[in-house]
Amino acid sequence: MLQKYISEPFVAERTEQPYVGIPILAGLSEWEEVNGLVGELFEWLKTQGTKPAGAPFFRYWCMGDSEGKYNMEVGVPVKRMVAGDRRVVVGYIPGGSYVTAMHKGHPENLEKSLEALEQWAMQEGLDIDKRWEGEAEIWNGRFEFYVTDMEVEEDLNKWAIEIAFLLLGDDAA
Repeated sequence: MLQKYISEPFVAERTEQPYVGIPILAGLSEWEEVNGLVGELFEWLKTQGTKPAGAPFFRYWCMGDSEGKYNMEVGVPVKRMVAGDRRVVVGYIPGGSYVTAMHKGHPENLEKSLEALEQWAMQEGLDIDKRWEGEAEIWNGRFEFYVTDMEVEEDLNKWAIEIAFLLLGDDAA
C-alpha cells in the first residue's frame, strides 16, 4: 500500500528535453544552498533572454557518497539548447519510459514517497535505470520536478513534487 503523500504511480513516456543546470555536490546540511540555485538559474535565464520551458528540478546522478553527499544538478528545462558558461551547464533530460508519481505535501516527507515509488516499480517488475559502483548508487534519470511555484505557494504542506525515475529501455510500457 502506498503512503498518504504519493499519488498512484504510472509509467509515462517523455521526449528528450534540453535544460540548463548548476552541478553541486551537497549533503543534507547544505540544502539551503541547493535550493538557492533555483533562483540563480532563473536569473541566469533572464540575462540570456531565455524563458523556462517547465518546472525547476533536481537531477540526482549519485545518491549519497561515503560522506552523505549527493552528486546532482539543479536544473530548469528550456525549449532550445543554449550555451552554458563556467557555472551553468547544459544537458538533456533523457527521453524514454519513466515510472512517475506526484508527492503531495511537505518536502520533508519526500523520502517516503521516493521509497514508495521505487518499491512500486519493483513490485511491477520494472527495472529502474540505475547501477551500483562500489558503494555508489548511480542513476541515469532520477528527477524531482518542483511543479508548485515556490514564490506563489509559501505553505510547504501544499507543495506538489513530481517524481520520475527513468526505466531501462526494455521496460517501455
